[in-house]
Amino acid sequence: MKIGRNTLCPCGSGKKYKRCHLGETLLPTKMIKTNPETPIEQKYKALFSYNRELRGVVDTIMDKEYPLGGDKEVFTAFCVGKAYKTHGALLLLCEQGYGQDAAILVRSLIDLLITLLYILEDSTNKRIQRYFAYDWILRKKMFDYGKTKPEILKLLEARNANPKSKDNTLKEIEEQAKLAQEKYKYGRDWSDKNRREMAEFVDKKDLYLTIYRLQSQLMHTAPRTMNEYIKDNGKGYTIEVGQNDRWVEDTLVVAFDCMYNIVGQYDKLLHLGYAKQLDDIAKRYLQEVDNLNNKT
Repeated sequence: MKIGRNTLCPCGSGKKYKRCHLGETLLPTKMIKTNPETPIEQKYKALFSYNRELRGVVDTIMDKEYPLGGDKEVFTAFCVGKAYKTHGALLLLCEQGYGQDAAILVRSLIDLLITLLYILEDSTNKRIQRYFAYDWILRKKMFDYGKTKPEILKLLEARNANPKSKDNTLKEIEEQAKLAQEKYKYGRDWSDKNRREMAEFVDKKDLYLTIYRLQSQLMHTAPRTMNEYIKDNGKGYTIEVGQNDRWVEDTLVVAFDCMYNIVGQYDKLLHLGYAKQLDDIAKRYLQEVDNLNNKT
C-alpha cells in the first residue's frame, strides 16, 4: 500500500511519513507465542529430577534445628535459605518455558555462592564482620536520600520521635556508618574485591566469565539480549514472547551446582552428616551432564 508523505508514519512514531521512514523499507513485525515441540518437563526430565532430589535433602536439613555458634554459621544458614527459595522459583520458571527469566535468578545464585565461599575462606572473620558492618552504610544512604524528599523526611522525623522497640535513631545510624567507613574504607560495595576478583579467589573464575556474564546481559538488557527474543524471518521480524526451552538446560545445570555447593558448605560447617548423600546425588548428576555434553 502506498503511503502518503503527509500521513502518519506506520511505525507508530507519531511523525509524518516524510519526516520519519520515507525512503526506508518498513518491515512487518509480529508478536508470536510458541510452545516447545517436546514438553520441557519431559525433555529435561533427568535434570529436573536431580534438582528436586537435592531439594529433598535440603528439606530434611531445614526440618531440624541446629545451634548456630557464630557469624559465619548465621550467614551460611541465610545463604541456604535464600538459595532454596531462589532455586525453587527458577525451577517453576523452567517448567513453564521461561528459561531467560530463570537464568537471571541463577545469576543471583552464582553471586550468593561466590560471596559465601569468599567469606568462609577467611579464618580471621574480618570479611564477615566487614559484610555485616556494611549494612550501616546502606541504611545511611537510604536515609540520606530520604532527607532530600520532604514527604519522606517528614515520615523519618515522625518515626525518629516515636521509635519502635528495635529501631535505631538517625543519629545512631550516622555514627555507626561513620565508624564502619573509617574502619573498612568501603568502596562501591561491602567487599575489598570486586565480583571478578572474588570469583578468582575462590576458584570460580570460569563460572563468572561464562554463565554469570551471559546472564548479566539478560538481566541488564544488553544489546545481545535482543537475540533471545527477536528473529529476522527474511520478510520482517518476529518477537517471540511465548514458551520455549532456551536457557532451560543451562539454568538447570548451573542451579544444581550452586545449590549443591551452598548446602554442602552448610553441612561441612555444622558437621550435619549429609555429605555422603549429597555427593551421591552429585555423582549421578555429573554423569547426566556428561551424557548431555556427549549428545551435543
